Amino acid sequence: MPAQITVARAEPGLLPHFPDVVRLADGRLLAAWRESTGHVKADGRIRVAESADNGRTWSEPRTAVDGPFDDRDPKLVVLRDGTVLLSYFVIEWTEPWHTTHGTWVHRSTDNGETWGEPILVGTAMALPDQERRASKTFSASHGAAAELPSGDLLFPLYGRLPGEAWMRATVVRSTDGGRTWPAETEVLLAAAEGVHFQEPTLTVLDDRVVVLIRTTVGHAYIAESTDDGHTWSIARPTDMPASSHHALRLSTGEVLVTYGDLKPRFSEHRDTVGRLVREPEKGWDGYGDVQLYDSGHSDQANPSSVELEPGKFLTLGFDVRAATVVGIFTEASDYPQ
Repeated sequence: MPAQITVARAEPGLLPHFPDVVRLADGRLLAAWRESTGHVKADGRIRVAESADNGRTWSEPRTAVDGPFDDRDPKLVVLRDGTVLLSYFVIEWTEPWHTTHGTWVHRSTDNGETWGEPILVGTAMALPDQERRASKTFSASHGAAAELPSGDLLFPLYGRLPGEAWMRATVVRSTDGGRTWPAETEVLLAAAEGVHFQEPTLTVLDDRVVVLIRTTVGHAYIAESTDDGHTWSIARPTDMPASSHHALRLSTGEVLVTYGDLKPRFSEHRDTVGRLVREPEKGWDGYGDVQLYDSGHSDQANPSSVELEPGKFLTLGFDVRAATVVGIFTEASDYPQ
């Protein structure tokens, strides 16, 4: 098993979930995670911490977002001008049907020290609260925003339209650095009868944008765009039994994919596994997976990775039994060719 560290410990009575990590413009690492009393039906807040030594030690955690409901699945992205975007979606745990209050984005121009007001990501999957409860429509997010060479930003969502039974994946565009996300820019990524498309993530390659999408049929689907996200290929299945995945474009042009394993290949849990996609333009299938982390508990995975230097990586996960955010160090040689 690769070397591990403790990134942060939740406050007494709370549990960490859903970590994310990026490298700031000043070279430090910034991590974010949700902290609450449970995976679901709990009011969560978003905590952050920094590392100035490539993830070996971390600052004391502090709260970045703490709204009236459950703020969950935080994701970070650093834009080319150094601006940091922090995104998350919000659930109000009501019975018999909980209400999802959409996905929100905060901007920071001081490396995550302070955050601007929350900005709602527009989508056709949003309705007024009463209509939303009655129709069971919703929208949520898992992947971070992605910056295109043009400077436009794309944000991946998933959810359900009024009158539809199956979840779809979409993408919304911002042309002003994440200050607005108009619903009329929304484009369909994937939808099909009999399949829930969930938790899409975006990866910008040299000549295309790739979306990887969790599904309810045992493996992730993939699609791509060669026109800056305006149109997308038909989503097709991959060989990755991936849930709650993360895909990181590396300085070498390779892509490090980490995810919760839906099949008991390494343990009986949904442990964290990874693969190094060495030629992503030729496809993401056929690469060997390796186990990165197993907390020994069924509630785990949702990993996120950062490149420390060429060939060296840090992947974050969580351990609910120890109430910790954990870090796993790996190298390119740890992954099969």
